[in-house]
Amino acid sequence: MTQSKTLIFFAKIIAFSFAIGAMTTLLNTQDGIAIPELFVGGVTGAMIGAGCLVFEVFWLSNRSIRWLRKVPIAIIVVMRATAYSLIIVISLVLPALVFLGRSLWQEPDFLFSFSLSISIAVAISTALELFQLLGREASLAVFTGRYRRPRLENRIVMFADLTGSTAMAERLGELRFHELLGDVAYDLDVPIANAGGEIHRYVGDAIIATWPMVESKNFERGLVCAAEMVGTLKASSATYSARYGQELRIRVALHCGPVAAGEVGAWKKEIALLGDTMNSAARIESAARAYGADIVVSDTFKGHLPDTWQARLRRLPDYAAHGKHDALRLWALDARRDADGSQHVSLK
Repeated sequence: MTQSKTLIFFAKIIAFSFAIGAMTTLLNTQDGIAIPELFVGGVTGAMIGAGCLVFEVFWLSNRSIRWLRKVPIAIIVVMRATAYSLIIVISLVLPALVFLGRSLWQEPDFLFSFSLSISIAVAISTALELFQLLGREASLAVFTGRYRRPRLENRIVMFADLTGSTAMAERLGELRFHELLGDVAYDLDVPIANAGGEIHRYVGDAIIATWPMVESKNFERGLVCAAEMVGTLKASSATYSARYGQELRIRVALHCGPVAAGEVGAWKKEIALLGDTMNSAARIESAARAYGADIVVSDTFKGHLPDTWQARLRRLPDYAAHGKHDALRLWALDARRDADGSQHVSLK
C-alpha cells in the first residue's frame, strides 16, 4: 500500500470511529443533546480506532518483526486484548477529563465499562486470529454459508512454485526447509494482497491465488502480481542467500475459467476449487518449468489483457500436457528481463 493510500485509509478509519463514538454518546444521552458530550464521544471513538489501528499496523502487522510469526496464537490474543483494553480505557478517560473535567474512573459504572472493554477486546482479538488462520474467503464463507452447496464461479487462477525446491529440501532438511517456505509465503503475501488477490491455499512449496473474473482489471492485476512476486524474491536474494545458502526463484502460471467452489470436510472445513481450470493451471506451471520461463499465461488469459500487455508477451511452443486432449497455447512474460512491468498499470 502506498503512503497516500495508507494516509487515506487511516483518515477513513478515524472519521468512521469518530462518527461511531458520537453516535454512541447520542444514543446514551437521555437528557437532550449536548454538543460537548457529542464531541467528546467522537474524540473517544477516534482515539480508540486510531490506537487499535496503529497497534495492528506498526506492531502485530509489522513485517520487520519476524519473530512475532513464531509466537503462539494464544499469546497474540492476550497481547492484542491487553493493548486494546489499555487503548479503550485511556480513550474513555482522557477526553472526558481534558474537555469536560470529569473523572470517569471515579464514577460507579466505570468498572463495568472497563470489564466490557476487556471482553470486547478479547472477542475482537480472537475473531481476528481466526480470520487470519482460516483466510478471508473461508471465514466469510463459513459465516454466510456461501459455499454450503457447490457453485460455479469464473476465476483467475495463479499457481506459483519455487524452482529447485526438491534439492533445497534435501540439502536443508525438513525443519529448515519448512522455515524457508514460511519466509517465502510471508514475503509473497504482500504482492498478492496489494493486487487484491485471495490466497486459496498453500500446497507444499506452491501458492495458489485467485481473483474473480467479473472485474476486467483483475487480469492486469494478476500479471502485475506475478511480476512483483518474481521481483520480490530477486530483491531479497541477499537475505535468502545469507539465511539458506542460495537465491530463490519462482515460476508463476496464470489461467482463467469456470471452477466449482464449495465446502468440503466436517471437523476441518476447506473451500475446494475443482475443475478443468484448476487442472490446466497446474499443467501450465509444469510448462513454465519445461520452458524455463518465469511467468506463463494461457491463451485464454491473454485474450482478456489490453493490447499494451499482450504486446509484451512472447509466444511459446504448444505444450502437450498430460491428460489434456488438446495442446495448450501459451505465452510468457520474462519478469527478470522486464522487471518494471508493475510501473505500466495501476492496481486501483
